[in-house]
Amino acid sequence: MPNPIFSVITTGRHENDSQVLKETFDNWEVTKKVFEDRTGKSGAIEFLVADAGENAEFPKIRDSKVISPKEYDAYRRELLKKGIIKYPGWDTPAIGRNLGFKHAKGKILVFHDIDSLFSTGTEMDDAYLFAELDKYQNYFEVMYQAFRRKDVVATVPSLRPRDSLKLGRRFGIMGANFLTRFSLKVPTVEILGIPVIGASVPGCSISLLYDVAARMSKNGYGPYDPELGVSEDQKISRLMSKLGRISYERHAGVFTRTITRVSDGYDIAKSLGYAIKGSTYFMFPGLFKYRRHSLTI
Repeated sequence: MPNPIFSVITTGRHENDSQVLKETFDNWEVTKKVFEDRTGKSGAIEFLVADAGENAEFPKIRDSKVISPKEYDAYRRELLKKGIIKYPGWDTPAIGRNLGFKHAKGKILVFHDIDSLFSTGTEMDDAYLFAELDKYQNYFEVMYQAFRRKDVVATVPSLRPRDSLKLGRRFGIMGANFLTRFSLKVPTVEILGIPVIGASVPGCSISLLYDVAARMSKNGYGPYDPELGVSEDQKISRLMSKLGRISYERHAGVFTRTITRVSDGYDIAKSLGYAIKGSTYFMFPGLFKYRRHSLTI
């Protein structure tokens, strides 16, 4: 059987809501089936789930592999032994994503949050959209066509909330989309090896060519910086942009949880507070190693 086109890589810890996981994996299965049925490419998508422990049981999904907590912990100990990370208790999603990369066989990698859905290109998407305003197609169909352009090394989807149709949440996510599109037009600038200006892609879903990820891989351990617990998304996206064009694909949708990330209302002061508090991390990804997110207002 030929290798898949896409390897979807995700990782989870403390994901204990079985219903949310089932809805997520059902969405992934449908999105995959629609793509394979329309293209006639059976087995075109594999799912790799790095189980970092303390999760509910992951639902079954075709063409998938769950990397066990035992292997995850062994991989983390290996990183410590090799000096890739410095502390035995250090743990970040970047480590799970890099472990998934180690298993991936696809030409295109999709680093994707375990709480985010794909646009299926079917009526299933209507639950998350205002039909007159949003027009999404099958995520994998759009991305497959995008990567056929020779200069594209990575792609970014359009985001919408998974958990609410409230305008406040939608405007917050649409603002993030605007910032992403604007940042992709800015060349990467490095100061003392830190990419301080350039592409800033939300980490809930990033797609890139396997060959590009391999070139970015530190000592063969994957493209993400495992020492970062915050702004690892900005760092990897800015480094990707140095290797080719990152394409924003507005017809490929990802529906992500916003309940802990976006305010319900239009609290300008609170929004500015988040922006100011997070600006240092945003501007200097890679500077704050071994720190966690601390953006609570």
